[in-house]
Amino acid sequence: MLLERESALAEATAALRRTESGQGSLLTVEGALGAGRTTFLEAVASLARDRGFVLLTAQASAAEENFRLGLVRQLVDSLRGIIPPDDLDRWLRQANPALPGHLPPSAPAVGLFTNIPPWSRYSWQQAPRWLAALVGSISDERPVVIMVDDLQWADTESLEALALPLAQRARRRILFVLSALPGDARGNRRQVRDLLSPPSAQGDEPVSAAVPLRPAEKPRDTTLRLAPLGLGSVRTLVETTLGEAADPVFVGTVAARSGGNPLLLRAVLDEARFLGLYPTAADAKTAATLRPEHLRQRLGAFLQSQPDPVRRVAYALTLLGDTAAEQFVARLADVDDTEQAQAVEVLRLAGLVDPHAYRLTSGTVLHDLLEENMPAQERTAMREVTAELLHRTGHPAEVAAEQLMAVIALRGPQAVQILRTAADSALRRGSPRDATRYLRRALLDSSLSGHDRARLLVDLATAERSVATAASLRHIVEAVPLLESVRERADAMLTLGPLQMDPPAFRIDAIRASIAEELHQSGVEDHVERELALRLEAREHILAAQDPAHLQSALRRFHDLGPSPRLATTGERELVTSLMHIAFVANAVPAERLTRLCTQLLEQEPPTAAHVHTTLPLVMNILAGGGRTDGAAQWLRKANQIAQRRGGDVEQAVIRSEQALIALAEGHMTYARNKVIQADTLAGPETSGLPTVCAAVLAIVAMNTREPELAEQLLTQHRLHAENQHLAALLHVARGTIAARRDEPRAALDHFLTAGRRTQQIGWLNPEILPWSSCAALMHHRLGEHEEARSAAQLEVDRSRAWGSAGTLGRSLVALGRVTSGREGPELIEEAVRVLEKGSNGYELSRALYALGTHGDTRRHRRVAALKRAHDVADRHDDPALMKQIRSKLIEKSRETEARGNRLTPAERKVARLAAAGLSNSEVSRQLGTSSRMVEKHLTNSYQKLGISGRAGLAKALKGLDRDQRT
Repeated sequence: MLLERESALAEATAALRRTESGQGSLLTVEGALGAGRTTFLEAVASLARDRGFVLLTAQASAAEENFRLGLVRQLVDSLRGIIPPDDLDRWLRQANPALPGHLPPSAPAVGLFTNIPPWSRYSWQQAPRWLAALVGSISDERPVVIMVDDLQWADTESLEALALPLAQRARRRILFVLSALPGDARGNRRQVRDLLSPPSAQGDEPVSAAVPLRPAEKPRDTTLRLAPLGLGSVRTLVETTLGEAADPVFVGTVAARSGGNPLLLRAVLDEARFLGLYPTAADAKTAATLRPEHLRQRLGAFLQSQPDPVRRVAYALTLLGDTAAEQFVARLADVDDTEQAQAVEVLRLAGLVDPHAYRLTSGTVLHDLLEENMPAQERTAMREVTAELLHRTGHPAEVAAEQLMAVIALRGPQAVQILRTAADSALRRGSPRDATRYLRRALLDSSLSGHDRARLLVDLATAERSVATAASLRHIVEAVPLLESVRERADAMLTLGPLQMDPPAFRIDAIRASIAEELHQSGVEDHVERELALRLEAREHILAAQDPAHLQSALRRFHDLGPSPRLATTGERELVTSLMHIAFVANAVPAERLTRLCTQLLEQEPPTAAHVHTTLPLVMNILAGGGRTDGAAQWLRKANQIAQRRGGDVEQAVIRSEQALIALAEGHMTYARNKVIQADTLAGPETSGLPTVCAAVLAIVAMNTREPELAEQLLTQHRLHAENQHLAALLHVARGTIAARRDEPRAALDHFLTAGRRTQQIGWLNPEILPWSSCAALMHHRLGEHEEARSAAQLEVDRSRAWGSAGTLGRSLVALGRVTSGREGPELIEEAVRVLEKGSNGYELSRALYALGTHGDTRRHRRVAALKRAHDVADRHDDPALMKQIRSKLIEKSRETEARGNRLTPAERKVARLAAAGLSNSEVSRQLGTSSRMVEKHLTNSYQKLGISGRAGLAKALKGLDRDQRT
């Protein structure tokens, strides 16, 4: 399929027409390597055959370059099997007089190329005149096309033999169609240049002329240049090759990959078809990596045919990419200015170098193939020189570092320094992943040891903590023994955030304790070491938070700090936060005091992405648990904006976890759930999963947004879900919720009680952390175990009152009210509503109102009012699931009211309304014209249907009935 070659084919057709009229010419076809010259020549050959031309064709090649007159042999042999033997015999005999004394006229001319050695040391010198005579004989009868592809590879004798008939083209019906690869070193030979740009002289008279000769005139020679294909043609080829409509993303990818070069494009598409790719956006990423092997061989063959300066300059341009400049290329390729200019011109003519810029042409596959073609040792040496050259001349360190990423082994400290500088640059621009790549590569330098290796490990861990927490932890553990001073070791340990320091991992707590003890024994009491000691102590409290014995000592430490502990330094704030975390989970200090301290602490901390590597996320936990979230959402929003610009996956995942928890505390359930999904997506295998605290937060949010299955998935994926008591308890609650949904109350109760045992074993008594007791109470109630249900619910209420958060207490009171029968049940829920109205969690208020409206002992008129308000509150907090649940109950209550009202017949209604207005039975009978006995009967029926004992409650019951009907 020829695309975008219409104008070139029109030029060829015009040349064929002129040749038919007796004016031959030269048609030169140029184009970059792979531009489709051979395919175009085949199309011209087809046009010539259709018009009755005699076609002599030859394909030069490197393998036959030294075969004397091999190209001439191909031209003449191409007539066999196409031209009738009698015609060929006649033309050959007519050409024989051009070789006097070599072939007698009676010799069998047809056997010229088979029976007699045609190119002896005498006869090859006569080849030009003989070939001119043969072509002249043919053109006397029929127009001729002489077509040679890849002329640059032709043997010298054949090139000289073609010169004479070419010189006679203007007065003969002969069209020469020649193609050559521009820039090829073999194409610079004089004989090739003379054929492609022949003089206008007519040459010697032909040996034979059966038709009158035209007057001498200048031939109308034409040069055709084949350009790369546009996007539309690329799309056509994609759809033709792969057989489907192509997605624009896929088309753009293969266009960029091939640069529109027909050979490269066809090879990429053939490879895509072989691999079973589809022209879709999903498969575009794979298509962008294709590098067909035969293309590499073709490119390698071209480079091997060129002089060394050309090959080295091509490699230099490949390695330098967009940073290529003349002085850099010459230095890297080790050539002088003249050699460089000549080499670039050769590569530009061959289509490998952009005609308007000092770089490779478009088409990423070309760059990849050139790089693969480089010998490994040469590539390593050139990359190291390139890196140092770029770094020394002021280019960005990351540009230089990319050269070192592909070398087999680093050599010398300069390469390591370049990589470390590049890592610093990557961290400043917010790409810890790239910084990690550079530093991991630097770590492979075998010369690094001792202190130098330790510092590099710490730098690597600092970058990795944003993208690969487990690797970061491992590298800190490896670095600590190699560091020289205790301060350095303490600094290295503090690189890790406490949320990423899981106690079982690499004995991290033992290493921390050893450093803290050494720091204590150093005897130095300056500000720096005091800060290090405080921050190490903070990590100790967090790591030991599930040890009941440690909880008591930590609570004493918190008490010793007084009601207003110092928060002036980072160490002081981290210590206070870790101790507040202990007090929070142990339910040992009221919410009001802890949230007040957290608010003060947050005011002294500017929003940053790096806060996730400190104790600050625990502050968000306490604020959310205490229902004191003013300003927290805005603080996190700013931190998240910074994380998106400068942080990694870990920072963004932790911040989204914090946002989910704050949103949950404020009752924005849809927003909270979305943040859970986002955080879980960011915390993939490379990050080693979410930190333990964040995994717990996301599971709690998932369960509160009615997604226990998601909570179970998050927890089971965490590497410590079986070892961490809190995670294990959360997992039991998630599974208990799922069992309750399946109507398996006994199984659900077992899970909830197991969760309670686990949390109580570690001393975590705050129901805000895990409301297992109210969950167990509801299952006891469902099983008919009412005493146990009330006892479990009361336990949670008592602990919630001790904590003092409106949200926690409101939820606990709702659970207690649901399992309490009689008028006390609705009263407890009414208390929950009053408590929740003081807080900011509209979702919990809506749920409490719903519980009030659905409690069996709530007064009828109060039920509807509670449900209506619950619906309004849920609507304001955008909770479609809860709104749907409330609406279904409202419809159900409406139907019940309508059914009750419809039980009174019209006559009963009239009697009841008159009686309620104060009329006696006799007065009612006279007004309605009925008997007193019938009035008494209607009233008795009305009392029964309205659920009242007599006339005294009639007015109120009718008024309630009217109100229900209006509702």
